[in-house]
Amino acid sequence: MRAITHKPIVDFHKGIQVAHKQLNGFYRFNWNELNGQFRGGVQTPALLLESHSADLSTNSNNTNTTNNRAISFLLLDFTGKADSYDNQEAVLDNLENVGLDIAGYLKMLSNDRNSWLYGKFDPNSFKMEKVGPLFDNMYGWNILYTVKNHEPLCFEPDKWQF
Repeated sequence: MRAITHKPIVDFHKGIQVAHKQLNGFYRFNWNELNGQFRGGVQTPALLLESHSADLSTNSNNTNTTNNRAISFLLLDFTGKADSYDNQEAVLDNLENVGLDIAGYLKMLSNDRNSWLYGKFDPNSFKMEKVGPLFDNMYGWNILYTVKNHEPLCFEPDKWQF
C-alpha cells in the first residue's frame, strides 16, 4: 500500500488550513474554475488546493525510483473594490507571511522522524508566485513545492488479468 497518495495529500493541506490561525477556509478547485465564476460563500483568507501532478525519476544506476509530487495551492483573500491598492498590498503582505509560515511547517515536518513528510520536502523546491486579481478581486500567492519519496514500482501480478 502506498503511503503518499492523493487523499493523504488533500487531508494534510486541510489540516494546514485548520491549524493556521489566519486561514478561514479550505477549498478544492481546478484551474477551469479560475476562468469562470468562483463559488459563493468563500471564507477568506483561504487555502485552495489543486490536485498534484507527479513524475518519476531514477538514480544514475537505475536502483532507486523517486516519485516527485508537485503540490500547488493558492492562498487568497478579497481586497474589496477594484484598484484598492492599499488593500492589495495588505493582503499580499499578510498571505506572503502565511506562505512562509507553511514553508517553515513543511521544513519542520521534513526533519521530524515521526512525520509522513520526513526527508521528503526540499526547501529548494518551494516557490511563491503572486496571483490576482482573480474572481471578485481576490489576490494572493500560488504556492508550489515538491514532495519526493521512494516509489518501488513493483509489479504485482494479482492486480492484473491478462
